[in-house]
Amino acid sequence: MRRPARTAAIIAAGAALMACGTAGVAAATTGSGTGTAAARTFQYYGFDINNGGTDPGFISAPGTKPATFAQGDELIINDQVTTTHLVKGGYPIVGFDSGVCTLTRIPEKYAEQTFGNCVATVVLKGGSLTVQGVIRFQAKQPEAGTLAVTGGTGSYDGVTGQVGVSFTKNYKVLAFRLT
Repeated sequence: MRRPARTAAIIAAGAALMACGTAGVAAATTGSGTGTAAARTFQYYGFDINNGGTDPGFISAPGTKPATFAQGDELIINDQVTTTHLVKGGYPIVGFDSGVCTLTRIPEKYAEQTFGNCVATVVLKGGSLTVQGVIRFQAKQPEAGTLAVTGGTGSYDGVTGQVGVSFTKNYKVLAFRLT
């Protein structure tokens, strides 16, 4: 029962990171040159590459039991960011992300209201983007949420916006809006 919960949490964390990556791609392709481009919406997928048999994306807080969620547990984010369209049987990779979600609130025995504070960076051609926000869990499953795009480097310098994150069994769906 612990493994599905950790996997869901890792997926949630990855979603946060993936959102950053898609925002950067959008920013790079929608600029008007005047710095006042209209808001744009884009969608990408995030595929977790931590999802191995030993669950390498979960680190339990010191002194806690790895079989249950605890405050301070960390979920490592390590995803491939892709397009949403199949090309020759696969989804073309447009970037990757890296980050962590730290579990900050676990008020009930079975983590019915767990919150994870997520911070991630996505690396794309031309620079990187950062995202931050809270992902909520209900019955150890991540819920859809909205994260803030908090900045970027290189050609993504000054990017802001929001990223909506939802979850499927195999990947995250990232719908972002840049302003």
